[in-house]
Amino acid sequence: MLEERTDTQNDPHLSVTEKNEIINSAIAETWDVIVSSGLAEKYVTKVTFNTTPGQAEYPFATIAPAGDLYRIHQLYVNEGGYMRPVTRIASAEVHTFRAPGGSAPMVLHYIKQAPKFGPVDDALTFDGINGWEEHTLMTAAMAVKMKKDDSYAQFRARKLELEARIKTMGNIDFSEPPRVVRKRRPFRDPFAPYMAAVNAYVLRSDCIELYYGGNLWR
Repeated sequence: MLEERTDTQNDPHLSVTEKNEIINSAIAETWDVIVSSGLAEKYVTKVTFNTTPGQAEYPFATIAPAGDLYRIHQLYVNEGGYMRPVTRIASAEVHTFRAPGGSAPMVLHYIKQAPKFGPVDDALTFDGINGWEEHTLMTAAMAVKMKKDDSYAQFRARKLELEARIKTMGNIDFSEPPRVVRKRRPFRDPFAPYMAAVNAYVLRSDCIELYYGGNLWR
């Protein structure tokens, strides 16, 4: 389809490798637009792991398949079937925490990295949600036209229209009532931060650091 849109079916200046690189870059850009618009749930997957007593650092590669994790969506500690959310803290706050003292079952929901086309996976598909793969096509078409020093104005205009549509849908919450309602402030248990074996995490390099302690009362 990219070749048809850009009239490059028999263009000797664009190799299969170059086309794959352009498509992969376009997919990654569409992926970021969708994720940043608040519609990342479609690309969330779940893994479970256990903490090791006295160990704070857990490399991503030991938790999820190598190269699969892009962004953390939510981290929980499983307390007998109750999923307690774990709070992310700044690295400067670590001095008030310590590594978990026991083994705790963790549940990590994360956003996967964008899929990639290549020599061995040309059959790979990309689900852009509700036809938003067109954004990928427009982005790739722009890159092809720029490489050929041709006009890409029509592709850019359509791309911007699609981005506006994605962001609009991402800002609509259909679960909320279409009226102004009074919301009560939720009750907070002052002992809740200390009931979990893990209650805080930090992201650093290619690791997630898990901690217990501190003062998470806000």
